[in-house]
Amino acid sequence: MPEEDKSDQLRVISFEPHLVQIEIIDFDKWKEENSDSNIKIGSFLKIEDGNDKKILVLVKSFKMKQRHEDDDTASEQNNFLGSFIIDTQPIGQLENDGENSKFTKGIKNISIPPNGVSLASDDEIKNIFSTDETSRLVFAEHLINTDIKIEIDGDKFFSKHIAVVGSTGSGKSCTVAKIIQEAKKSESTSLNNTHILIFDIHGEYKRAFPESNYLSIEDNSLKLPYWLMNSEELEDMFIESNESNSHNQVSQFKYAVIENKKRHNSDLQITYDSPVYFSIEEVYNYIHNKNYLTVYYKDSRMYFASLTNMIEYNEEELWNRINFEKSTGNAKHREFDSKVSAYGGFNGEFNRFLSRLETKINDERLNFLLHMKKNATDEYKTDDLQLLVEQILGYVDDNEKNITVVDLSSLPFEVVSIVVSIISRIVFDFLYYSTRLSSTDNTNETPFMIVYEEAHKYIPKNAETRYKNTRLAVERIAKEGRKYGVSAMIVSQRPSEVSSTVFSQCNNFVVMRLNNPDDQNYVKKLLPEAVVSYGNALASLEKREALIVGDAIATPTIAKIMDANPTPKSDDINFYQEWKCDWKSIVFDSILKSINKEK
Repeated sequence: MPEEDKSDQLRVISFEPHLVQIEIIDFDKWKEENSDSNIKIGSFLKIEDGNDKKILVLVKSFKMKQRHEDDDTASEQNNFLGSFIIDTQPIGQLENDGENSKFTKGIKNISIPPNGVSLASDDEIKNIFSTDETSRLVFAEHLINTDIKIEIDGDKFFSKHIAVVGSTGSGKSCTVAKIIQEAKKSESTSLNNTHILIFDIHGEYKRAFPESNYLSIEDNSLKLPYWLMNSEELEDMFIESNESNSHNQVSQFKYAVIENKKRHNSDLQITYDSPVYFSIEEVYNYIHNKNYLTVYYKDSRMYFASLTNMIEYNEEELWNRINFEKSTGNAKHREFDSKVSAYGGFNGEFNRFLSRLETKINDERLNFLLHMKKNATDEYKTDDLQLLVEQILGYVDDNEKNITVVDLSSLPFEVVSIVVSIISRIVFDFLYYSTRLSSTDNTNETPFMIVYEEAHKYIPKNAETRYKNTRLAVERIAKEGRKYGVSAMIVSQRPSEVSSTVFSQCNNFVVMRLNNPDDQNYVKKLLPEAVVSYGNALASLEKREALIVGDAIATPTIAKIMDANPTPKSDDINFYQEWKCDWKSIVFDSILKSINKEK
């Protein structure tokens, strides 16, 4: 646009902190002089002040300006022709810095009145979305001009928690895959220092990351022995808190676990939460024996009332299952020649508790948790803790992997939250102590990001007891993880149902199409005031279009997410095309066997 014509064709008529109105006085004339230019929703305009500073504004909407009745040129046919009012949002300013222009957020030290308005050039738009090469991350491109890549500050993006939200079919999985693929790119052939763990609830990401450290119960690669659980996770799995005697269950279970840990780890200081080996079978035997414990006296000594062996009362013997005789009241037992009495105060107290313990222990679906062995005979013990942590963090058999994918799709749903809780807590605790022991001013040199796919399913907003431990573990990462090199990516199609504590800690958002009004309103509340208007477009975004907003991007923008390569296994099924094919048979036998195996 010719310099001398700027103020003649476009002029600022209103300037507010979040709204700049620009009038096109004569659109036909402007278009005639700028035949190669178009002003569209999403275009960038620049407003100059005559002092080498330019305000950049984003076109949000426009309307035709009605001419006044006393305008001689007005007629019934052209009352609305020729003049337009454009509503724009100021996003920052360009200031000459030698040969280059430097983009900064915010507007300050601008002279008035404005000196001219024109379309921003491609170079000026690229300047907006450019960032330092050392921290440059690119996974999206400009919605109007795909030659302009949206550069993200990778340090700010990954260190301050990320939310990727969108309705099903909006392209979330491909977006997550593309972000991670770009993050792990290495300019050399050697492995870089990227560390990312993905909780894959639908089994989608193995295809996107074929060389990942893939952990699944299907091939016994997921090794999480039960003794890695902390006190809350153990109680969550084995104890029903709504039972009237749950306090007695907790007290005896806690005592049994602590004492059994001491029994097998005599050289260590032990607490209820210590990640050290204990025998779940011995704990079961202890609770069983407490439930049926009877004794008799002979020669002033107390014996277990068991016909199997004559055993003098000794707490250590309670780790082995004992078949007790029933109480005889005041009568004498015919074999012991002495009355048999209940002892310990818990007889019959734990019938339901024992039934639940036995059911869990014998559930083949939980073998990966309750019966995981190194080989045919040996269990994982405390000395194997390093090996177990290494497999979670991607340090496997001298074959390090940037990406660890935990396949949650193969797990029974009732233990998904416990697995997420265990692994999240182990990663946080490991990096917490790693940071404290660091020789570089308590800085973690191996930061990790954890990706929580379909987070609403196990980090819910409601206070359901069965999700308590997972929610607490992830909320701890959200609130404290940044200090110790742990960040989170929260991925969900229902953001309004995810823990508000977790979402409130996210500083960067990739918001895709949202159809649900509750989700739209929830996300709008999280957005900065200056970009709330973007929220109105959330329901109309196309597949793989996203609003990117946060500390890591120069200005909020709606962009097109670039293709992941390879893509995750999240393709839509073409129902109608499949239905038009010839009839296909179903292999019922193998499918039903899989159902029985999973259940």
